Amino acid sequence: MDMKIGIALAHGLVAAAALALAATPAAARQDALDAGQLYATRAELQAMLARFEETRGADVYSDRIRAIAKDEADLIRLRLRDGDFEVGDLITLTVAGQVSLSQQFTVAPGRLLILPELGAMPLTGLLRSELPDSARAFIARFIKNPQVFVQTSMRIQALGEIGQPGYHLVSSEARLPDVLALLGQPSPGAKLEDMKIRRGKETIWDGEALQNAIVQGRTMDQLSVRAGDIIEIPVAPTRDIGQMIRGLYYLVPLSLALLKLF
Repeated sequence: MDMKIGIALAHGLVAAAALALAATPAAARQDALDAGQLYATRAELQAMLARFEETRGADVYSDRIRAIAKDEADLIRLRLRDGDFEVGDLITLTVAGQVSLSQQFTVAPGRLLILPELGAMPLTGLLRSELPDSARAFIARFIKNPQVFVQTSMRIQALGEIGQPGYHLVSSEARLPDVLALLGQPSPGAKLEDMKIRRGKETIWDGEALQNAIVQGRTMDQLSVRAGDIIEIPVAPTRDIGQMIRGLYYLVPLSLALLKLF
C-alpha cells in the first residue's frame, strides 16, 4: 500500500471513530442539552432528534446503539408532537398583583389550564420550557404587562426496594438524586445498578444511559419523564464478591450525587 494512502486511511479511521463516539445516544444528549438549564428547549430536542435519527440509520453502530437511538428518537418525537403536559399535572402560577391567578392549578381534561375569569389556555403541544412565555402571552390579553412565574409538578410512581413506594408529586425541574431522596432511602437489598424508569411496560431509561444521566445532573424534564412514569429499583439476588464490586461502580456516582444535596 502506498504510504500516503495508508496515512490517509489511518486518519480516516480515526475521524470515523471520533464521529462514532460523538454520535452515540449518550453523547447526543450531553452535547445538545445545556446543563445550566432546568428544562429542555424545543431547539435542543430537535437537535437531539436529528442526532438520534442519524445514529439509528448508520451501519457503523452496533444493533444495541441503534436500538437505543430509536427509543430516544421516539421519546423526543412524542414530546415535540404532544407537548409535556398530562391531565392531572400541577402548575403553580405566581402573577404579580393578581391573587386569584397566583395559586396551584391542575391540568384539566383536554390538556387545558383553566384560569379564573380568563378562561382556558390550551397546553397540547406545549413544552415545559415554553410554558412561562405562553402563559405570559395568554394573561397579557387581559392584564397589561403581567409579571408571571411558573413551576410545574407531576405524579410518578415508585416501585421496588425504595423507602416510600407509591405515588409521589415531584417537580419537573428536580434532578434524579433529589427525587430518590424524596422517595426514601433504598433498602439494603436494593440493586441500584438495575434501577430503571418505565412508562407502562416500556423501559425508557436504564443501565449505563441512566447512570450517565445521574452523573450529568439531568432533570426530570431533560429525561423526558412525564406523569405516570415509574421509577423501579429491583431487589438484588445473592451476589458473589465480583458482583458486589461491579455494583459499587454504579453506586458511587449516585451516592456522590446524593451527598451534594446535604
